[in-house]
Amino acid sequence: MKSNLRSYAYRMCHNDFLCDSGRFEIVFPILVLLMLGLPCHVIAQESDEEYVEPSQPQIDSLLNLAKSDFPDSTKARLYYEVSLITNNLNQRLKYGEMSMSLCKETDTAIMIKNSSVMAYCYYVMDRRDILRPFLQRYIDLAIQSNFLFELQKLYKLKARYFDKNNISDSMLYYYNKALEVCIRLQDTSQIAGCYMDIGFNYANKSLYDESEKSYVMGLELDSAIGQHLESAVAYYQLGQLYTVRKDGRNYYKAKSCLSKSIEIFDATDTSAIRYVISKYLAYNMLADVYIRLANETNDARYADSCLFYNKQALDFFYKSGYNDYYAYLAFIYVDYLEFNKRYKDALNFLLDLEQYINPHFVDLRNTYYEYLRKVYYELGDYKKAYEYFEKNAKTNSALINDTTLIRIADAKAEQAVMIEKLRHENEEQVHLYEKRRLNYMIISLGIGLVLVILLVFYVLKALKIKQQTNSELSDKNHEIAMQKEIITQQWNEVVTTNKHLTDSIIYAQRIQNAALSPKYEVDDLFPENFIFYRPRDIVSGDYYRVSRCGRYHVLITADCTGHGIPGAFLSMLGISALKEYCVSEENAANPGWILDKMRDFVKSTLIADPKQILNDGMDMTICCYDFDAMEMRYAAANQAAYLVRNGKITKLKGDRMPVGRYVVEKTHFHTVTIPIEHGDMIYTLSDGIQDQLGGDPSNVFGSKFYAKTLEQLLEDVYDKPLDEQYNIIDKTISDWRGNRQQVDDMTLIGIRV
Repeated sequence: MKSNLRSYAYRMCHNDFLCDSGRFEIVFPILVLLMLGLPCHVIAQESDEEYVEPSQPQIDSLLNLAKSDFPDSTKARLYYEVSLITNNLNQRLKYGEMSMSLCKETDTAIMIKNSSVMAYCYYVMDRRDILRPFLQRYIDLAIQSNFLFELQKLYKLKARYFDKNNISDSMLYYYNKALEVCIRLQDTSQIAGCYMDIGFNYANKSLYDESEKSYVMGLELDSAIGQHLESAVAYYQLGQLYTVRKDGRNYYKAKSCLSKSIEIFDATDTSAIRYVISKYLAYNMLADVYIRLANETNDARYADSCLFYNKQALDFFYKSGYNDYYAYLAFIYVDYLEFNKRYKDALNFLLDLEQYINPHFVDLRNTYYEYLRKVYYELGDYKKAYEYFEKNAKTNSALINDTTLIRIADAKAEQAVMIEKLRHENEEQVHLYEKRRLNYMIISLGIGLVLVILLVFYVLKALKIKQQTNSELSDKNHEIAMQKEIITQQWNEVVTTNKHLTDSIIYAQRIQNAALSPKYEVDDLFPENFIFYRPRDIVSGDYYRVSRCGRYHVLITADCTGHGIPGAFLSMLGISALKEYCVSEENAANPGWILDKMRDFVKSTLIADPKQILNDGMDMTICCYDFDAMEMRYAAANQAAYLVRNGKITKLKGDRMPVGRYVVEKTHFHTVTIPIEHGDMIYTLSDGIQDQLGGDPSNVFGSKFYAKTLEQLLEDVYDKPLDEQYNIIDKTISDWRGNRQQVDDMTLIGIRV
């Protein structure tokens, strides 16, 4: 039952009707003035502060514009834009209805787009009597107007309507219709979305292998076109699938997928409601995985991780006004309390939760009664436990009869369509009567207008003197308007320049990521590994490369001077040079020689003018593993690596000079050969982690993490699985940093021999 609840919670958020991962193209030019960024939003469960809409500045700006003396069509577009960016479901429906009420018959485009927003709200609110005729009306209009992009959204909503009503044939029919439209549009992003929807419904029917194939297909398409946020949703879906599949759950695979999903969401700034909700559902699903692992292993650390992620998800849905989400996801917190045997706290929480239980959701009430029964039983109140046992049995019977009730609801929906048709005919007759009345009123107004014109003729004489004064005032107003226009143009130029610069840096990030060794290459050469890679400013001065040189498996970790764009330029320079100097087995046998060549290359390249010699360069560690001879040859330029064996950590030192110009410069970098053993952990890293400021929040300046702290951390985690090492290191550094800004690029790579 808990799996069904989590599936329904996902279904309420899984839509591509409002944001579509950047698939919606804003067509209203005045929005350019409003897209100035979104404030950060921090939620704490114990806070008394009210929830603040992340996009409230944009919403307020649009609503202020709507108060101006604009035509109804323009106001309809403004209200439609508000409905797109608000996180509050009731507000979204309110502004969607306001927009629709202002549309004229000629405003076909805005009506069809608006219908997607309103239909989604009706779907989530479970207003089935309205949803079905509403969908059919605007599907017909979209077909007639050839609005294919909106048509595929409406097809998907109708498929989900039939899914909610357990009518599988109709559901699959409309999903296939949506897929056909996406193929006609040649829209890879939307095709990927269809695969995700189909995979989700396969999962609901326990066809887990087919579901996994569909999810992977959608993930591959989104990754191929750079849709990172859609990839995050796909990872979340896979994580959920590995958690709920009845033919063999795999919580560790689920944890890995959900961690990737959250990592992408946290690294990407977006206010789109689809992704905000998906992000916090991923938080809660990861919390569910952790509490399951805690119950399996009796490890309290998993329970603590559960609380960390569940708390953030509950806070968001509670303060955002999503009561149904909050109620569905709150049972994870009860699981946490039961694991810690805090049954009184669990009871108090459940009693308070009752106000958020939607009486129409029988499965939700059924689960609520089941939890109360278990808690009362653990507290020894067997009378109450039996009382909720009986309620549990009644709701189970209601669930069995739910399909019959849904069929009745369908019949009522068809009846509502007929009533709507009759009402429309009656309105047409009333319209004809009103038209006749309007003609009489026009004649009367014409006579009145003649009288008014005569009156105006005499008033104009009195106004002539006043016009002279107003003329001077008009000139001043014109001058002010011109100045305002100039300021507006300058501001637009600043905003446009800012956007172009940010877009360029993000594109540079894609280029740099493509130059780094992909994860599958690292996994191929080093089956047991993790990569902790955190650029400070989108692009990074840190980089890493792996390659196969004869019998040597080579790993290179480097830290260029600076970070952001300057560091990224140097990193691309270094990656390019390595492709020339680290290619053969002979090269890998002497990593010190590679560093010599890299230094010569950097020194000769960074001389733009003999009078302006740049002292920039890079720190670098090259590790060449010979797994046949069980030895490692390494050379380090101004860096150190660590070897942990049997609980003892050893610092692998190198030469104290960088790859570049240096005051005390040695002739050659040294190559060091050491034996390695199975089970050894070898860590290579940049200096970003040691230099990160954090610690006591009361210390304004903060203190560094320092190498000693990092060495102790590596000693503590070296014998754990690689993904668990990664999570512990990530959490430790994040907790240390707190709310402080990241000061440098951070890279740490762990390899188990």
